Amino acid sequence: MDLALLGGMLIAVFSIIANVLWDGNSFAVLWGASSMFIVVLGSLGCAVASSSLDTNKAIGKAFKEGIQPPDFNIDGMVTVIGQLADIARREGVLALESKIATLEDKFLAQGAQMIIDGMDSERVEETMYIRMETAKARRKNLVSWFEAWSGFLPSFGMIGTVVGLVNMLQNLSDPSQLGAGMAVALLTTLYGVLLANIIANPYAAKLTAIMEDEQTAMKITLDGVLSIQAGMSPQMLVERLESYLDPAQQIGYSDRMAEAAPLVA
Repeated sequence: MDLALLGGMLIAVFSIIANVLWDGNSFAVLWGASSMFIVVLGSLGCAVASSSLDTNKAIGKAFKEGIQPPDFNIDGMVTVIGQLADIARREGVLALESKIATLEDKFLAQGAQMIIDGMDSERVEETMYIRMETAKARRKNLVSWFEAWSGFLPSFGMIGTVVGLVNMLQNLSDPSQLGAGMAVALLTTLYGVLLANIIANPYAAKLTAIMEDEQTAMKITLDGVLSIQAGMSPQMLVERLESYLDPAQQIGYSDRMAEAAPLVA
């Protein structure tokens, strides 16, 4: 579990609570059920309306991925591709067929299957590239949903404030209620800004990072599959793919193969 998102949100919330308590106020003054209702429900309604049905269906999964992001294991992928290249070099490309079922990454398995089936390199590259772009488009749609939500939240905060002020002005006959009415009205603005910056914007940034990691993993896979098909030596291939990794992960072909668990047929 990646606690960065959840931990960051909690730190942000703590800073607000600490500020209120530090000044000797009660945290209860920041709670208003009606204000929260209009901001959350109204902004979510507009975010849903601005996106496709398929994107809206995936939002629940996106919330989960923010805290439990998929592990693309790019370093391990380089190792597996190096092993496949070694098998293809020693036994031929057809020998990879017995290893496909052991591959956890479906994109890599699909690429390996295409070269086993004798598909030419241009078709392999085109097909895999289309799948990359499709995956990227799905991720971008989710990012756009959270970006749209972050824009609607402050807007509904202002709408709630205006509604609250209208209600307050209709009760000017009781001056003692003006202060409380103004406080409730302003809470909606506060909620809109807080939720946009504590939840929506961080989620959009986190999902963007996940999208970029996924694209890097898919680029490595595409590069590796095409290189295997071209007959590149395993050592050269691993050195090539390690250029995608951080310097600390660039350990070379020999050490990488020595540490790798064998691919089981």
